[in-house]
Amino acid sequence: MERADKRQMGLVTGRRMIIAGVGSGCGKTTAVCGILYGLQKRGWKAAAWKSGPDYIDPMFHKKVCGTGGNLDLFFSGRDRVCALLSEQAQQSDIAVIEGAMGYYDGIGMTEEASCFALAEATGTPVVLTVNPRGMGNSVCALLQGFLHFKKESRIKGILFNQITARQYERLRPAIEDMGLQAVGYFPVQREFTLESRHLGLVTAAEVDGFDTMLEKLYETIAHTIDWEGLLQLSEKTWPVKFKDSPGFPGDLCADRPGTAMAEEAPETDREAVTIGIARDEAFGFLYEDNLRYLEKRGCQLVFFSPLRDRELPAMDGMILCGGYPELYLPELSENKKMRLAVREKIMSGLPCIAECGGFLYLQKSMTDTVNRTYDMTGVFPGQVFRRQRLERFGYINCTVEEGHLFGREQMKFRAHEFHYYDCDSRGSALMAEKASGEEKWMTGIVNQNLYAGFPHIYFYGNEQFAEGFLERAARYRDKHRVPSVNKEDKSGIDMK
Repeated sequence: MERADKRQMGLVTGRRMIIAGVGSGCGKTTAVCGILYGLQKRGWKAAAWKSGPDYIDPMFHKKVCGTGGNLDLFFSGRDRVCALLSEQAQQSDIAVIEGAMGYYDGIGMTEEASCFALAEATGTPVVLTVNPRGMGNSVCALLQGFLHFKKESRIKGILFNQITARQYERLRPAIEDMGLQAVGYFPVQREFTLESRHLGLVTAAEVDGFDTMLEKLYETIAHTIDWEGLLQLSEKTWPVKFKDSPGFPGDLCADRPGTAMAEEAPETDREAVTIGIARDEAFGFLYEDNLRYLEKRGCQLVFFSPLRDRELPAMDGMILCGGYPELYLPELSENKKMRLAVREKIMSGLPCIAECGGFLYLQKSMTDTVNRTYDMTGVFPGQVFRRQRLERFGYINCTVEEGHLFGREQMKFRAHEFHYYDCDSRGSALMAEKASGEEKWMTGIVNQNLYAGFPHIYFYGNEQFAEGFLERAARYRDKHRVPSVNKEDKSGIDMK
């Protein structure tokens, strides 16, 4: 049955800029945190995003300015990305987007889903961040390459990191001769350092004294950043129209696998369901946009800690997100009541999404780097162990080959993998193919009520997946709903 396209034409408006980099490790996250904080100190309400599928950087953005999200062209496509940006930008004075990797780095050796592609799609001017360590005048040649690699690079300004005032004054005329704005620099400083871990930076919650560090960073850059120049650059946008379905997930029918509207569910299925979400130091890799999606769907969200809680809250569906469970194996193992509660709920048919670290938590055991083994929930019989390098990395296209994922046969969706830990019970329900087409493999465990695997899912780009999960949660709620008992009827009908 054909549906009328409910989308309307929207327009991306407002001040905005992308803080991109010449590559990973050039200081983008530090720069964005400092700029977000500085804008707020100057009375501007800022909103922040990360290009691509990264979890950790948006945590830092949220800690600084209260908002964090992802703009990912691979997951969501141009129209949905523009709609999300437009919606949040209307609630702020200026939008700041942190780029991923190098500016032109996309899928394979292309610009697809790159920061450059995002700038084009959203009509957003770009500030390119560069750390010229080990270079003199050669940095100008590097920047000329970035500026002219594409006919229209969208690069409007240059931000230097880890240089002295003297170096900056020497470089600024050359930058201006290129027709670019030199918007300042971050001096060499050690007061604000973000440590790395095997999946990227440590999380924002783990940085001791982050607020104090941020204030010291701002004291350092208050007079080295051209704040007025940044604001002027943020106005150098260009008009971008997009097809918009205002305000409600499930209404956008994008022309890509996994984003078509789900079949209409009965009206009762649209009633609120309660979704329990694991969130603590061990499980923190959760897209804020996924939470917003669920809230727009009318879901009640409750959070629990597999580390500290002894029982689960009442829920109709569960999300065990990724994170760093390998850092908390003794604590997770010792919490036997929670392990048992999770196992019993899933075995009883509670709809569940278990991604990466959450998937590993459902295995029988995990072994740490010194060969100590700890019991996990035992939903699956696998043993988890660490690899010496990234096991899987990057965007993937997934197709359900075995079983019915949330009631849907041969569902297709887009996802992302990024993990060092592996297990001997990874499953074979999904055919996963790298977005570049270079490799295929089987992975994942699915059934009518369960998705468990390494791939991470972004709801706004995979609405069939999200809607299927919510429909199963609604069925679980209705099946297990405790009936009201009036004064005349105290029979206590068993609805199970």
